[in-house]
Amino acid sequence: MTKVAIFTTARSDMTFLTPLIKKMNKEAGIQLLLFVGGAHLKKEYGNTINEIKKLKIKITENFDYHFSGSSKKNISNSLSRAHKKIGKIFEKFSFDFVCVIGDRFENLAQISNAIVYNKPIIHIFGGERTEGVIDEQVRHMITKAAHLHFTMCEEYKKNVINMGEQRFRVHNCGSLSIDNIKSLKKITKKNLFKKLKINYEKPVAIFTYHPVTLEKKISTLKQIKNIFQAIKNYDMQFVITAPGHEHEREEINHFIKKKSKKSNKYIYIKSLGFENLFNLLPYCKFVIGNSSSGCIEVPYFKIPTINIGDRQKGRIFHKSLINCGYNTKEIKKSIDKALSPNFVKKIKKMKYKFGGGDASNKIVKIIKKIKLNEKFMKKRLIFN
Repeated sequence: MTKVAIFTTARSDMTFLTPLIKKMNKEAGIQLLLFVGGAHLKKEYGNTINEIKKLKIKITENFDYHFSGSSKKNISNSLSRAHKKIGKIFEKFSFDFVCVIGDRFENLAQISNAIVYNKPIIHIFGGERTEGVIDEQVRHMITKAAHLHFTMCEEYKKNVINMGEQRFRVHNCGSLSIDNIKSLKKITKKNLFKKLKINYEKPVAIFTYHPVTLEKKISTLKQIKNIFQAIKNYDMQFVITAPGHEHEREEINHFIKKKSKKSNKYIYIKSLGFENLFNLLPYCKFVIGNSSSGCIEVPYFKIPTINIGDRQKGRIFHKSLINCGYNTKEIKKSIDKALSPNFVKKIKKMKYKFGGGDASNKIVKIIKKIKLNEKFMKKRLIFN
């Protein structure tokens, strides 16, 4: 029996992890240990642990390390506390692998404990680039600590190998979020719009904007003000989701909540959850902001993404992405392009780059074949 520990700390994790958790939970020869903590346990982030509970999969243990607020001091304190809390989990439970996904700063607490306790690390979605945020550094730190890698596409697989990782450790599995989309429980437009309080008669777009933690040229508040200035005269509704737990989050959140209270044009939702998100996307004219979902999931639906600023700079982009700066005029020009019939028609023909919805099967199949011998446990970097 192979025991795999999965830690999830935010809604962004679960968009990807859900199909893998479901697969592992029912797979013969695999025992899943699921640890839920961080933003999942907090009201201000939508109490997303309730979404996890709906999966009816046993949560092995919760771990609360989260300090309210998104100042650098609070984030640093949260990370320090996470190290201690997760260390107790490593001491209390026995498992063969630690599985981490992406580039959240909380992952550093998991991998440092895994190194100390000599537990092999599985890293999902390494090799990507996001030059505008500290996630870039975190992701590559995890790659260098990990024993087994699952990337979203062949180019990202090559990036991991070029970082010195041995070829036998690196596998392209595609995006786990497409597994989610393929197995989605469908909600009718009428029921969905009623649930989310969206006007059935008006066009709709999704707006998600996160702090660009390495941006120095223009303030976060100015960035968000420019976006609202750009969208205000379009006769449509914007479903606005709360930003993730990062430095300057409160600044963005306070501004969008204030705007939403003043106009029914803006519908503020703390967390859509992947079920609502993926059901809503087919009815959207476009997605606007700087979320990774605009680069990864939205192109699957062949609708436009207006990607603002540098947060996602370095990722592989589909033809459906329209990149623009923070200038109001530039954002409006991008919206006009996204709404143009010619552009919409053009992107309907594009090929999706991140797999076909069988990532969880590929990952589990490979994990079950791994032998925890000296060759696997002792990493050797390849320098060309």
